[in-house]
Amino acid sequence: MNKCSYCGRENPEEATRCSECGTQEFKAEVPPIIPAQESDKNRPCFKVPLLLRILIAIGVWLLVSGISLYVAWQQANHSIAWIEQWQTRRELKDLELAITTYQQKSNSFPHNFEQLLAMTNDVPSVEIQSERGFVDGWQHPLVFSNAGMTCLIISYGRDGKPGGKGIDCDLTSKNPYPKESVPTFGQFYDNKEMGGMIFSSFFSGALAAFLSFLTVRIPNLNRRGVMILVSSLGATLIGTVFVASMITAVHVPSGH
Repeated sequence: MNKCSYCGRENPEEATRCSECGTQEFKAEVPPIIPAQESDKNRPCFKVPLLLRILIAIGVWLLVSGISLYVAWQQANHSIAWIEQWQTRRELKDLELAITTYQQKSNSFPHNFEQLLAMTNDVPSVEIQSERGFVDGWQHPLVFSNAGMTCLIISYGRDGKPGGKGIDCDLTSKNPYPKESVPTFGQFYDNKEMGGMIFSSFFSGALAAFLSFLTVRIPNLNRRGVMILVSSLGATLIGTVFVASMITAVHVPSGH
């Protein structure tokens, strides 16, 4: 029974007011309404599992290392780390100058290297090359070709065989810089001179992976949490790739 505190009347349990005086003191208590933002605060946070964090770090390492290696490869293509190819191009340019000088004096093309030796007063480097035996930077014999209206001196590259790409590409006195002569990625990776650049690339990737492993967190498993994750990873990648580009750029071999 519910006893009225005002008049002392006893009322049934289900009564909401006193039957004697009408006092409404028996209303059922309504549970408080918790705002949506307060209920979200009490929700347990979603933490990225260790395995997922490791997988994300590995992905970041592969991506950053790959981009850094590509940047290093492009930077290295403009260096003289490929000393044999660089030396061959210089020799071919000197021999082309000797051929032009010969043509201007005799109104014809030479038929062999011996005829070019007559031009050594005008092009002294030809006499130096004759002492070496007219070989390219890889010590392969240069090939003399006279087709009547044209004269070419050819280097078959590192492999000494016609065709090929990168440092195996054929170089000629008319075109010592064909686009196919850019060293391939495999040749870049196998070049011992590029060891510092390659190490820097992998180190940059490892640094980005370590930072990602430490910083990857998702406050809640919702759209906002995913946005936070993507933004943090993107910022880490951009910053690390920029630093990696600077590191690999300063490691370009200078030739001394």
